[in-house]
Amino acid sequence: MSQGESGKTEQSLTSRQSNHKHDLPQFLARANAAADAGRIEEATRLLNDDAVELVREMVENDPSRVFVMYALATAFRKTGQMRRAEDWYKKILKGGRDNSAYNELGTICRAQGRLSEAIQYRRKALQAYPNDAGICNNLARDLIQAGEIKEGFDLLRKSVEKAPRHADIRSNLLNHLHHLPDLDPQALFDEHEQWGRIHAPPTLARASHDNAADPDRRLRIGYISPDFRTHSVAYFFGPLLDGHDRQNVEVYGYGSVAFPDRMTERLKRKFDHYRNVRGLRDEAVARIIEQDRIDILVELAGHSDGNRLLVLARKPAPIQVTYLGYPDTTGMQAVDYRLTDSLADSPQSQRFHTEELVFLPDGFLCYRPADFAPHVASLPAIRKGYITFGSFNNSCKINPLIIALWAQILNAQPGSRLLLKFRAGDDRQVRDDYFRRFERLGIPRDRLDICGFKSAVEHLQLYGEVDIALDTYPYNGTTTTCDALWMGVPVISLVGECHVSRVGLSILTRVGLEFFAASTQQEYIARAASLAAKPHALAKIRASMRQRMLAGKMCDANGFARSVEAAYRKMWQRWCRTRTLILAAGCSQKTRVESRESRIDKRVSAIRRPAESIGNRESRPTFKLKKSLLSIDEYAVREGLSRDIIEHCGKLGIVLIRKYKGKTFVVDLPLSPYSYIPETTTDTQKDYGKK
Repeated sequence: MSQGESGKTEQSLTSRQSNHKHDLPQFLARANAAADAGRIEEATRLLNDDAVELVREMVENDPSRVFVMYALATAFRKTGQMRRAEDWYKKILKGGRDNSAYNELGTICRAQGRLSEAIQYRRKALQAYPNDAGICNNLARDLIQAGEIKEGFDLLRKSVEKAPRHADIRSNLLNHLHHLPDLDPQALFDEHEQWGRIHAPPTLARASHDNAADPDRRLRIGYISPDFRTHSVAYFFGPLLDGHDRQNVEVYGYGSVAFPDRMTERLKRKFDHYRNVRGLRDEAVARIIEQDRIDILVELAGHSDGNRLLVLARKPAPIQVTYLGYPDTTGMQAVDYRLTDSLADSPQSQRFHTEELVFLPDGFLCYRPADFAPHVASLPAIRKGYITFGSFNNSCKINPLIIALWAQILNAQPGSRLLLKFRAGDDRQVRDDYFRRFERLGIPRDRLDICGFKSAVEHLQLYGEVDIALDTYPYNGTTTTCDALWMGVPVISLVGECHVSRVGLSILTRVGLEFFAASTQQEYIARAASLAAKPHALAKIRASMRQRMLAGKMCDANGFARSVEAAYRKMWQRWCRTRTLILAAGCSQKTRVESRESRIDKRVSAIRRPAESIGNRESRPTFKLKKSLLSIDEYAVREGLSRDIIEHCGKLGIVLIRKYKGKTFVVDLPLSPYSYIPETTTDTQKDYGKK
């Protein structure tokens, strides 16, 4: 849970505990502290029956001690005991003594898929505290998940206006912007860059690092994430962690996990070293990473819930990378690279990133099928006599545009049905609202099935009722797409300009099904209808899908890890060359040169030819210069460095020196946007680079 999700209630609890610290039972203070630190088992042990009975007696003797009830309810909520937490919050409200409990009840209802109740509670909380940015932000999230996009985004903007310095609230806005149908890459980049300027200015970053600059030594790689738990990020990260060559890398984990589970324990055992940093301040986490002397720090959350981007803002490692958990730039100058591939991000995407894009040669994902996955079921259409389309994506991704496209697909295939599954699907009010949206487009509710939360096994079994999966747009599925393919279900995806709408293309291409990635809305409809008209072809695809996935590199953990490690090694070798330059520059200019090392490196990498790049040589496009050239002397004067140092930079590849018409120049590129234009692109990039 992000800070934004906690909202007013967390602030109220902190206030109560500080005002009544001498009155609060010690077990409650310890339980809340343990839960905040991610020590859920310890906190749960403290909340035993005797402790609960003590609270009952305290409140009966003195009904004014609401803060004790509140601390108990909050401890139950933090430890995942939602039913007990709900009971105690309702006891508080029954006495009419604390309206902020409405916000906490909203959090509980949201977690349980009772979305319409969550919205009702949030509205009451916001009515009681109209200026509270946290409650405003929480209500916005609930409304967007329920499909009330306009009101939700209006409230998101208001929450940012109410708390312009609150990093998590602004991150929540950035995250949800990717769900809007009319994505504008430049507008998205501007919003992310603004976040970086406000919350992660370069002045926060450590100016220099003294890691041993040996380009060939064993590297210390650190991974930091709130999602080392049962989460889609962990499923894709697990194969990389398993595949790492421990002779070349020593792997550290920094977990900021709110609710540790079996997956947390499994991952902890696979790291060479694991640190629980949940509840620690950003400065403290940065110090731990510095003390571990991490060479490359990789964050796996971006602007999603629970992120620790403000740790990276302090630059505790000389090289910092963003990967996997977020589909866009961080907007931070302190993050040097972003791992992706040349299909998930088009060649034009670099100018919309503060990081250098690193294109992994065999895709940016490695999928590990669940060991409990059932066998692929026979084609439902042959058994039922009609085609069933399906989408099991988060309801936040289901917007009016994709609903309209799905309605057209259903109309083009008489008798077909659509099966939707999302967490709030069992909420009657939410379900009825979706029925009405399809009815307005000519699709009666008897052609639509909606279900809610399922266990992991039931989720995969449900694909046995689906013939063709329909991807969402603009925010494509990732785990849902891979799960559907593993269960034999082909996926029709619509491709756009941004990473969020190109993940389907990346996955489908790697299993030889790129035909199912449509470049226009008309193609999306036509390809779904065409496939639906060929049930026998569907049956053959279904039967061969697992072998198709296993035959390629989609599930090759070792091969994927080698490609990632190769990218890390090139990043490290480049940094070592920079360190050599710093030593050559001398102590007097060390700080000035090193503080520019990351920025200069990004400028140069934007125009390097494929042979010099970190990513895939074959898929990287080449570039030609737009502008602008400075003589070495002009560049030296502007940067306050000697000509010798500039020439030494050129030899090491830190700046780009080129001859033009018999004279020597330094190629000077502005930081943002990068000043280049594509010279060549592959056929695939031409097909999918535009709508």
